[in-house]
Amino acid sequence: MRLLTKQTIAVDPSDLRRALSAFAPALGGQRIRIATTMMLALSVTGLELLKPWPISWVVDALTSPIAPVAGIAPAPVSMTPILIFAAIAVTVPTLLGFAMERLELGVARVSRKATVRIRSDVFEHIQRLELSHHQQHYSGDLIVRLMGDVNMIRDLLFPSWVNVVSRGSVLLGGSVVFALVDWRLFSVSLIPLPLLWLNLERTSAAVKTAAGKSRRKEGAIASSAAESIRQVGLIKAFAAEGRTSDAFRSNARSAERANMAAARHAARMVRLTEILTGAGVALVLVLGAMRVRAGLLTPGELVLAISYTTMIYKPIRKLTGEGARIAKATACALRVLDLLELPAEDAESGKPVWSLDGDIEFVGVSHRYHDGRASLTDFSARVEARSLTAVVGENGTGKSTLMSLLLRLHQPTSGQILIDGKPIDEMRLGGYREQIAYVPQELALFGGTIRDNIAFGRPTATDSEIALAADAALLTPVLDRLPDGIDTVLDEGGASLSGGQARRVMLARAAVRDASVLILDEPLTGLDPDARATVAKAIKNIAAGRTTLVIHHGDLDELDPTACLRLTHRSQTVRRHLEAVNQ
Repeated sequence: MRLLTKQTIAVDPSDLRRALSAFAPALGGQRIRIATTMMLALSVTGLELLKPWPISWVVDALTSPIAPVAGIAPAPVSMTPILIFAAIAVTVPTLLGFAMERLELGVARVSRKATVRIRSDVFEHIQRLELSHHQQHYSGDLIVRLMGDVNMIRDLLFPSWVNVVSRGSVLLGGSVVFALVDWRLFSVSLIPLPLLWLNLERTSAAVKTAAGKSRRKEGAIASSAAESIRQVGLIKAFAAEGRTSDAFRSNARSAERANMAAARHAARMVRLTEILTGAGVALVLVLGAMRVRAGLLTPGELVLAISYTTMIYKPIRKLTGEGARIAKATACALRVLDLLELPAEDAESGKPVWSLDGDIEFVGVSHRYHDGRASLTDFSARVEARSLTAVVGENGTGKSTLMSLLLRLHQPTSGQILIDGKPIDEMRLGGYREQIAYVPQELALFGGTIRDNIAFGRPTATDSEIALAADAALLTPVLDRLPDGIDTVLDEGGASLSGGQARRVMLARAAVRDASVLILDEPLTGLDPDARATVAKAIKNIAAGRTTLVIHHGDLDELDPTACLRLTHRSQTVRRHLEAVNQ
């Protein structure tokens, strides 16, 4: 992401236009609410401009000269107009309070609805990113962009601009009225404005730079924390709590330094703004007093002049804050845009897929990672339909890569994968994956009940279909021993189940999918002999009638495959060969 230096303007117009054009559609469908909110903002402006007048009228009423006649004391001031002015002085703030309340609620409704839309779109895009992009980004940083950065975009889209319009209209309206009251005093009040604007320009740029650094560091902290929490068992086993805590504390301090840099710039902006506005008020006060003494201005008009001077400077102070806020929000918007501009999978284009019931053929398939490392080179093989095929080989020969290519989680660098003679990359991705059931090597269970985890494979599955899937996975005896059966709520990651039990829940999830192709990545790894035997039997049940590929280590007799794909590599040529060996 391109950040600004202290020498640049506060917000690069091209960055701001880019952010607004990308996220403004989230405000769609709220025209009436937005128009109402803007009218309320202008109403607040009118009431703000009216507030000083009752005080000015009272001051003039009390100080108007009454010439004495033959030593007779001046007539007392009538209280009737003063009471009227007092009533106006109460009514205006009351109306202003109601208008500001409705304004705040209107801004909240518009901006929060837009936030939900943006966050939902960003989350959907994250879900559809190609797997290689997930592997290049820390999950914690993605969460920071999804939550914190999107909140800042909300400010950029509506609240900040409402404040700009509201404060800008107060500034413009106050200037016009002030000039009509006394244009000379108004001219004096403008003297500090160039310095105020320069302060806004320079400081907002520095705030944006510091904000961008801070968000990146916060993303790194979130990633570190997520990884440590996920691996807490391993950390405890190695007594590494102190080391991980020290590392987290170091990262947190680094992020805090970036936050403090932004806070120092903002605080300096406030300090300079207060000094300059105080100087401006002092100039108006001195010159105004001189004009009152000369009879060129009434005391009430001097009160108006001072009120409008502060009224002009107050929006400028607010606008400096909004400038820094918009600068920070723009930095956050660019981070989210960087994410949204990453290519996502296209699940809808391509030929419809109703079944993958056919031979699977790998034709000269090669794959390289994004850093250029080769994982497969010129692989060719055929897997017969409805066979249970074991994929075996040493570590690093590309077994998992082969499965990910079949799942279309990655794309081949060259070559083709065909099913029933049709290239899989021409098939509609959504329908294609619906015909594949996948069981990963790591235990992957979601929060919720066992029923929820099984139904994840097919949300429309009926209770009877879920029960049949549990039977096929040999899970029913486990459920019978649990107090709540299939409605037992699992601990995070399925920690309340043994490895074999968790594996059978995952097999049931694959079984209920009723897919044409079944892919299992080392499903027997880490299990004791009894659990291996049970899981192997469950695999045979689920694999019946499906084209099944199993990455497998160990004795092939456990699975009794009908065919075997053996992956080997020769270190002299770093060339891999794939050969099919019928059992």
